[in-house]
Amino acid sequence: MTDPRPEFHAAHAPVGLRRYAAVWRLPGAPTLTIAGVLGRLPVGMAPLALVLLVQQTTGSYTPAGVAMAAYAVSNAVMGPVLGRLADRFGPVPVLLGTAVAYPIAIAAVLGAVFTDAPVALIWTAAALLGACQPPLTATLRSVWADLTEPPASHLREPALALETTVFEIVFVLGPMLVGALAAIGSPVAAFVGAAILAAGGTTTVALGKATRAWRPHPDRPHVRGFGPAAAPGMPMLLLVAAGITFAFGIVGVALPAFAGLHASAESAEGIAGLLLGLYGVGSVAGGLWFGTRRFTAALSSQWATTLGAVAVGMAALAVVPSIPLMIAALLLTGLTLAPALTVENALVARIAPAGMVNEAYTWVATVAFASSAAGAAVAGVAVDRPGGVPLAFGLAAVGTAIGAVAAALPGGPLRRAEQFSTLSQATR
Repeated sequence: MTDPRPEFHAAHAPVGLRRYAAVWRLPGAPTLTIAGVLGRLPVGMAPLALVLLVQQTTGSYTPAGVAMAAYAVSNAVMGPVLGRLADRFGPVPVLLGTAVAYPIAIAAVLGAVFTDAPVALIWTAAALLGACQPPLTATLRSVWADLTEPPASHLREPALALETTVFEIVFVLGPMLVGALAAIGSPVAAFVGAAILAAGGTTTVALGKATRAWRPHPDRPHVRGFGPAAAPGMPMLLLVAAGITFAFGIVGVALPAFAGLHASAESAEGIAGLLLGLYGVGSVAGGLWFGTRRFTAALSSQWATTLGAVAVGMAALAVVPSIPLMIAALLLTGLTLAPALTVENALVARIAPAGMVNEAYTWVATVAFASSAAGAAVAGVAVDRPGGVPLAFGLAAVGTAIGAVAAALPGGPLRRAEQFSTLSQATR
């Protein structure tokens, strides 16, 4: 359906912070925002809690690393499956099912650990935990896209900017919660907290007004194989998205290595945490600012611009000589991250085939898991060598810059898919 009053919305669309106020007034928006943060905190908690728990139990980081890999791989494989089910039957049953399954999987991990089970069984339980992770991020972005269909299409960018920004908060608060709970108890307390948050937050989102109002698309085709991942424009989108998440994986290793080079052994870990936190603070600030602006350029052009800004920031990190200057550089570079991810999310909603938006977002998450892990592995090899930290940041800049060039191609797959989608919507 096209907007019956396009001139009204063009002239009277809210600007500045009033855009967020208008988003907040959308049906079910407060539930999506607040419960969405609480339900996804385990995404930032479970990996660290799993590593700490398995390491304490086995006395080695090697089985802990394997457990983490099993968790990540199963999450990446199962995500598109859950997304496809959500597109076919709606997100409510999928969310409610995983809200029950996730705490059971946590109980399985704890049971395997505290019964002195063989390490292979611990790895199996970790894989089960990853497979049962509720697909909240994909669902929330799909529901936000549905809420901002015409005549509310002018609110899509601020809605997705808000969603991207609050998701950044998950990765700031999640590890902090694990640290606090582990300090007063043990990693077990962090796992119990993750189970409660996942079950409560996911159930609240599932039963919320906006999620229950979501309906499968009437024109949804029969989906086979890779589904939306093979749709026009999506392979290129996933490749470009892989470039920026590859860079994120590098930064997660290179920043602690930088702290180790420029701080004493006693303070390096604390400074590394501070640097990573400031990176997130910059991203949150950039995302909130981006959502207050209105842009008329094509989404693919916006993505190319924001990715280019990220690449410049990554290149700047490679030449920073001291911790105070790194703090400033991280705050400035962080400003570009959430805007790039916001445009990415808007592009997914724009070019994903009708009825496949949930699954499309899970494919983005799957690629993010894989490419981030690859970036971390590459950075691990690089930083162990002389001059490796600047090299790692340089590789992050190159990967992001290649994505920016691909997104900017006037006749490229992204631009063609976006133009086709815009034309299709205009003729409905």
